[in-house]
Amino acid sequence: MSRNKKTHFVIYDPVGVYESLDPVNTMKPVVQDESATFNDLLNGLELLETEQQVKNNIDLIIAKIHRKKRNLSEEALEDFIYQCDRLDPSQFIEKIRGMSTMDAKEYILNKAKLFDILDKGYISSEKPRIISEKEDELVSHSRGFGQGKTPQDYLDEFGEFIKINVNKIAALKVVCTSPRDLTREGLKSLVMELSQNNFTEQRLNTAWKELKNEEIAADIINYIHRYALGKDLISHEERIKAAVNQLRRKHNFTKMELDWLNRIEKALVSETVIDREIFETGSFNTEGGFERINKIFSGSLEAYLQELNGYLYEDKGKTA
Repeated sequence: MSRNKKTHFVIYDPVGVYESLDPVNTMKPVVQDESATFNDLLNGLELLETEQQVKNNIDLIIAKIHRKKRNLSEEALEDFIYQCDRLDPSQFIEKIRGMSTMDAKEYILNKAKLFDILDKGYISSEKPRIISEKEDELVSHSRGFGQGKTPQDYLDEFGEFIKINVNKIAALKVVCTSPRDLTREGLKSLVMELSQNNFTEQRLNTAWKELKNEEIAADIINYIHRYALGKDLISHEERIKAAVNQLRRKHNFTKMELDWLNRIEKALVSETVIDREIFETGSFNTEGGFERINKIFSGSLEAYLQELNGYLYEDKGKTA
């Protein structure tokens, strides 16, 4: 068996050898029940009280993440990273290991939705079975979008979902009525809700490209505006550039403020929505965080960010 295919080891102990070794061996079984789901483990974690019990349960969760991450689909991995503040599964594990046991417990329980991605995005590592040895013939090539859907079906279904839920999902209503008030946290919850219904930015862009023969790389908010409000699709980077330029024209920024606007523009390429939270992470945080940068903007940074978010999703083209 190839080493790359090995995901775990099972130790059979019919005569209790392991128990006899326990007093002199600190090794603990990593996975006691491979059939235990993440949901089982999270429910157990919530109920456990002693630090040692919690630690053992967290070890089980980490071991299961290790096995799942090896066979995540590319789309599921992308979704995981997006939902986990740009951490991939390995970095997520390292963050857990760097915490105290009880802090790790709270952190894991707060990230419970990530484990749905690990479960649903898992590709089986079983070897394919040979059904026929006849030579294959390529008849056609297309990408499926679930249950035989065509790109048009997928986009129509997305549009229907948006219209039905615009007044039911709070963040979706904000996107459609007052996008400048959308926070990164609100966007994350919306992206998770859409993902659970099989709608992702990547799939939407792929469907649009196949249907229209046009590669546009629009973001999820732009797709929502397209199907809820009839706006044209515009690439994410084009929209960012136009929005930042509009903000520059509206105000007489100092050179230092303009330098920071350039950095904010670069951050928006990967963030979609920008609010004060982003200034408490990464390079922004190392330079003093929101409070220091807000002083550079004479206390108006938050107002500028809201204004910028509004420009990002104004209608730049004709309505459909």
